[in-house]
Amino acid sequence: MITDVHTHFWTPDHQGSPWSDGLQRVNRKLSEEEIDRVTLESYTQRVAPAERTIVFGLQALASGIVVPNDAIADFVRKVGGHTVGFMSVDPTRHDACDEIERCHAELGLQGIKLGPIYQGTSPLHPLTLRVFKTAERLGLPVMIHQGAVFASAGRLADSVALLLDDVAIAFPDLRIVIAHMGHPWIYETVTVMRRHANVYADTSAIPSRPTVLANALVAAKEYGVLHKVLFGSDSPMVSAESAVDGLHKVVTQTRRHGYTAITDEELHELLHRPAFELLGITDPVTEPALDLAPTSS
Repeated sequence: MITDVHTHFWTPDHQGSPWSDGLQRVNRKLSEEEIDRVTLESYTQRVAPAERTIVFGLQALASGIVVPNDAIADFVRKVGGHTVGFMSVDPTRHDACDEIERCHAELGLQGIKLGPIYQGTSPLHPLTLRVFKTAERLGLPVMIHQGAVFASAGRLADSVALLLDDVAIAFPDLRIVIAHMGHPWIYETVTVMRRHANVYADTSAIPSRPTVLANALVAAKEYGVLHKVLFGSDSPMVSAESAVDGLHKVVTQTRRHGYTAITDEELHELLHRPAFELLGITDPVTEPALDLAPTSS
């Protein structure tokens, strides 16, 4: 069963400048559809062949995007099946931790999506640290965008993956997923993963940068953390089908061009990693498995 740990829900109503301006610079070669709007129909099309998914929005006042967590919970109910929702909170809001408590207790959201650079802050700022502390206390995994961005908010110096070493030291029981392998800081990402048992990374977005993806996978294997790399697409920016295809092509490259080779078995394990179990997520459906792909008429 393929689990996609990185998918989005939002509509144009949730997005303003500078986010909406920067979105025009996103590479669209792996997604032919509009990327600023997600519907139930488009979502089920774009996440196939994944059978389990994690979906979230983003709350980043500095970047001009605020997706209500209630909208995420409602979307999860509509999708049904093996899809779970993560909340997002902006650490710069005074009520961020209260919102985490509410979303966990009342909405059933099972994790947190953060993007400190989008939110105009740092993972080491006291306001962000209180979010990590709350997440650890509640047993909620955190998906964090710690890498390059298309938007103009924040400082790149605050998005370097190495900063998460301090976070993992302070909160050793907190499960962290570094989105997009922390690109372009892929080597910093894998070294942090190597030091900390509860730090993972996902492959989302970077199939559109095949050389970066190849180097990231090889580095993960050479540092002994390939087993902690999770499959993610970044839908709607990259469809799951395109992401899977991109991984297959990159793995072939590692064999042709003198890289440390990624084997077919290792790729199969990556695609079928039990991400829910590793992150402590409760699957809303156990039997039978629900196929999210749209049925043909």
